[in-house]
Amino acid sequence: MTSEQDTVPASTEPERLRDASASQRWLVLVLPPLMVLMMLGVTGLYWYRAHNESLDKRLRNFHAAAEQIAYNLRDRMSTYEVMLRGVQGYVDGSERIERGEFQSYVGALQMQQTRPGLQGISLVMFVQGSGLAAHLADIRGRGFSGYTVHPPGERAQYAPITHIEPLEGRNLEALGLDALTLPPAREALERARDTGRLALSGLLGPLPPGTPAQGEVGLFLPVYSTLLEAETLSGRRRAIRGWVAAPFRVGDVVKGLSREFDPDIALAIYDGEEPLPEALLYGEPGLQAQALARGAVQTSRRLEVGGRAWTLRMAPLPAFDLRHEDEGHHLVAVMGVFISLLLGWFAWVLATGRERAAALARRMTAQLRGARDDLESTLSAIPDLLFELDAEGRIHHCRSAHMPQSALDPTQFVGQRLQDIVPPGEAAGCLQAVRAALANGYSAGHQYHLEVDGQTHWYELSIARKDSTHPGEGPRFVALARDVTERQQAQARTHQLAYFDALTGLPNRRMLLDRLGLALAAARRNGQIGALLFVDLDNFKQINDARGHTLGDQLLAEVASRLTGLLRPGDTVARLGGDEFVLLLQGIATDMATAGRQALAVAERVREALELPYAIDTHLYSSTGSLGITLFPKRAEGVEDLLREADTAMYRAKDLGRNRIRFYEAAMQADVQERLALEQDLKKAMAEGQLAAYIQPQVDAQGSVVGGELLMRWSHPVRGSVPPARFIPIAEASGLILPMGAWMIEKACDAIAQLQKQGKPLSISVNVSQRQFRQEDFVERVRNVLAQTGATPSCLVLEVTESLLIENLDDTIARMTELVHLGVRFSIDDFGTGYSSLAYLKRLPLYELKIDKSFVQDTPDDPSDTAIVQSILSVARHLNLRVVAEGVETQAQADFLAASQCDCLQGYLFYRPEPLGGWLDGMLRPARESTS
Repeated sequence: MTSEQDTVPASTEPERLRDASASQRWLVLVLPPLMVLMMLGVTGLYWYRAHNESLDKRLRNFHAAAEQIAYNLRDRMSTYEVMLRGVQGYVDGSERIERGEFQSYVGALQMQQTRPGLQGISLVMFVQGSGLAAHLADIRGRGFSGYTVHPPGERAQYAPITHIEPLEGRNLEALGLDALTLPPAREALERARDTGRLALSGLLGPLPPGTPAQGEVGLFLPVYSTLLEAETLSGRRRAIRGWVAAPFRVGDVVKGLSREFDPDIALAIYDGEEPLPEALLYGEPGLQAQALARGAVQTSRRLEVGGRAWTLRMAPLPAFDLRHEDEGHHLVAVMGVFISLLLGWFAWVLATGRERAAALARRMTAQLRGARDDLESTLSAIPDLLFELDAEGRIHHCRSAHMPQSALDPTQFVGQRLQDIVPPGEAAGCLQAVRAALANGYSAGHQYHLEVDGQTHWYELSIARKDSTHPGEGPRFVALARDVTERQQAQARTHQLAYFDALTGLPNRRMLLDRLGLALAAARRNGQIGALLFVDLDNFKQINDARGHTLGDQLLAEVASRLTGLLRPGDTVARLGGDEFVLLLQGIATDMATAGRQALAVAERVREALELPYAIDTHLYSSTGSLGITLFPKRAEGVEDLLREADTAMYRAKDLGRNRIRFYEAAMQADVQERLALEQDLKKAMAEGQLAAYIQPQVDAQGSVVGGELLMRWSHPVRGSVPPARFIPIAEASGLILPMGAWMIEKACDAIAQLQKQGKPLSISVNVSQRQFRQEDFVERVRNVLAQTGATPSCLVLEVTESLLIENLDDTIARMTELVHLGVRFSIDDFGTGYSSLAYLKRLPLYELKIDKSFVQDTPDDPSDTAIVQSILSVARHLNLRVVAEGVETQAQADFLAASQCDCLQGYLFYRPEPLGGWLDGMLRPARESTS
């Protein structure tokens, strides 16, 4: 009995322990997930409630923004109505509206600043069909000579736009438009007339398909006669005088209110109660469809404007939703999910901690072994030479897995001293690097070279002192020798590009300035005289343009070769760019006189060398050079001063006819400064009205005036009368000739218009420079001046020189032909003195030839000039060209030219140049007196 009782507990105790352990394991595995699920549920309920509140708040903000848009549009329309009523009052109080008064009144309104969106303010007059002729005469009599009612056609009634401001852009096209021909405008005009109230029109024109709407509508307010009753419908129809109107684009109005609108609200404006596509006034047609596709809420507002209803459809853009989205509840939800998962992870960490610790130990052991193997493989993979040496530079260990640039065996360096391996000249530097590493712990940057396989290789040495050494040993160092041959080569190439010309290999401007600075300092120190020669090739541009840049580069290289062969050792020849070269001669003499002779001799050799033909690709090409010389040292000039002096002398050599040599003189600089001062004065003269237009009349064989040539004169308040030969070249070089030439054409057209009004269609010639003629918009400028002045195009003669025909002849012919089609005529000025060719006379659309006065002044006494003049006259007659002879100063010259059938004569014998205004008064006075 007792034994049975003892055996029972012994057999059941292990089972209870196993059951307790299993129960505890179950709780550890089940309880954390249950806690995570409960917290996730609470987080979800909170997020759902907060999300709904965020949606309600966004909807309220959207409706408030929509109401603000509708209110601002309504307020802007009210502002337009108030402005129109002010204009209506102004018209009611005026019997006759002059354009100047209307312009001043509308300008005072400052529409663009205070009422953005309006296209303008206009006055629409009501005209019966029988009174159209009187209406046209009245408006044209006010200064609108080209005024007409359009579209043309006979109608019972007209409503033309007689005044509109601002009078520019599309408003110019609207002047004279019969508004009754536009159905939407007609409906608004009649409604305004019958009701006496503000009337808004429908869409005035169709919108381009597939583009954002920019509908144009108009506001109309009637103006009645104050002498007739306008209280009844029939009375108002009888009393109607016209309307004041304000056309505007709905898109411009919305743009003007953009600061007061929420930019994240999509707005569409429709004309009428229904949002029909054909009634869209503003907005993207697809915005509403996009909003519906996103599931966004929409709203509509009805806006009453001038008797019409607008429907405003608004929908929030994605940016509006993002701006008004309250993401706080999302963050709380994310944090709740994160904390829930963190609790689950923490429970899992507690349950699996022991197993993970053992796994971590195994991974760390494997990582240490891997790090050891990686270090070994890294050292073996280094392509540079790695070695250990002592304080004397003796190498104890050396390794390199591969040295691709060298056939040397690294092991052969063991036991040798570093200073015994490198070249003798670099041994001291290597030993100094070892000592620097001993003192500082590290040294780097020392470079040395070795000859390997017949090639020079550069190495950069880096040395570091080892902190731990074996007992009894001296200090040890770890050194790394890195191959930097490519870096050295790149630095050499960079130096070549920075200081030498890529085409010729000569020193460039930077290198020249450095050497010139050293030469100038040495000359001042040693008392030696040097020279600077500036060389510029003549006519190189023509060769380069005609034969291409490749041949031009070959010619420049040949020039560089010739110049280099002429210099002594120590002298320098450099290329500044283009076709400019500079020669620097040092120590050529001890006094200025001798140095000048020596420099001139070198310059003459250079000039002769450049004159020789250049054989390139089996062809011979010729080019000369102009040289400028300056000597140094003089006073306190710097290198830039010397370069400027030589450059100035070179340009003076070009001015003298090219292929010449000139020394620099102080007067040259004074001339340059005088030209600069004259250019500044010329700019001021244009602004202050110092320039004046003169005219020299042209006569026929009987002495009757048939035209004149317009000339420019400059009266300076200090310089007095400046000759045209002095200021015209400066105007050409500086670009001032463009506004000056445009002004002269305007003066000529204005004079032509005045003459033709008095029945005197005289032709006036104007000189046109090559630079002015080459302007891209030159034809358009002439066309505009003719249109503005009303001048007869055939009376305008544009004089061009033969130099214009040398380049781009086809382009010149095309541009001249375009102007001839306008009616303008062309004359070749100074014919026979330049690029004279019968070929271009045949191709060009010319009207006239002008014989230069250099041929006229010696006729009829000089047989050569007489023959030339007669030849020109004969050629002109065969080509049906008119001929004008310039510089006629004697009666004998005039008789000879008249006998030779010259069409026109010009010169001091008949008339001297006189102010254009006085000449016009004299020409127009007889006509005015006969009229009066």
